[in-house]
Amino acid sequence: MGINKYKDIIVNHYTANYNEDDRFNSRSTRLEYLTTMKYIKEYAKKGCKVLEVGAGTGAYSVELAKSGFDITAVELVPKNVEVMKQKADGLDNIKCLQGDALDLSTFQDNTFDVVLNLGPMYHLYTQDDKDRAIKESVRVCKENGICIFAYLTHSAIVWAFGVRKNSMDALLKAMDKDGRIIDTPEEVFSSYFIEDFNKQFDNMPTTFLKNVATDSIANNMREYIDLMSEEDYNKLINWHFATCERLDQQGLSSHMIYICKKNETQK
Repeated sequence: MGINKYKDIIVNHYTANYNEDDRFNSRSTRLEYLTTMKYIKEYAKKGCKVLEVGAGTGAYSVELAKSGFDITAVELVPKNVEVMKQKADGLDNIKCLQGDALDLSTFQDNTFDVVLNLGPMYHLYTQDDKDRAIKESVRVCKENGICIFAYLTHSAIVWAFGVRKNSMDALLKAMDKDGRIIDTPEEVFSSYFIEDFNKQFDNMPTTFLKNVATDSIANNMREYIDLMSEEDYNKLINWHFATCERLDQQGLSSHMIYICKKNETQK
């Protein structure tokens, strides 16, 4: 079965029930993509080596390769890897590999200038696995390099599924007394409170830079966003870019990114 004993659950979900290519088609999810890409390009300089772990069908990796970055993209789901390879056809600055965020032993320490972990933390169900995924991403990042981790929030799931899908009873049964949704592999997705995600880095050789709300409440406002004119939608994007690092935008954001720098080894 390999290191990730829940691999089959994740692969089956993305093979049978989910079209990864549709993920950024709506305006609300597009906001997440545009925000995440904005911060990637803020830290990734032209020509640098970028690793994306959990690359899906290549929404970020292929676009970054087209922009001139040296890209290595690792994805757990074989179907997604094949789609990504098709999208990357003709690009000589991207490598698309099947692999697991829990085992990046293919790569040596301190290899990449920027490491993107934009999906694996959604599907890890034990603290040991979460710690291992973080350690592996940090390990292969160069000293003074940048790591960007994406994660889902408990609060967003409560509003999106508990309220919009009228599933509060089921969610309450899956929560602890403090409102944390307990990780369950059968539910496929895992989520966090911001302080819990941050705490995982307390003993990592990294320095925290910032948290970013990549889509704020857009997921729960998507019907209204779809009705906006293109001009007003662009105004919303600009406002979101200006405010997405604010604490009052983060708590209810469906998707967050955590950005840190790998520390230099003390000589």
